[in-house]
Amino acid sequence: MRKIAQKTDTMKQIETKLGGDIEEILREMYVDKHMSVQDMSTELEISYVTVLKWLKLAGVRSRRLKKVDLWL
Repeated sequence: MRKIAQKTDTMKQIETKLGGDIEEILREMYVDKHMSVQDMSTELEISYVTVLKWLKLAGVRSRRLKKVDLWL
């Protein structure tokens, strides 16, 4: 995960509302809570596409296991 250098006003509003860094909020929702991008967009009141962009900016990786991981 990486810090988003230039946060938008919407990112800052969500951070204030939820009391944390947007990067951690996204990671927690997507990885820890296994929420879908659609559910995240509904809860955060932003578009589906925006959630996808923010996940990429924050470096939040997919939950899916790689084939290699199955052998470990």
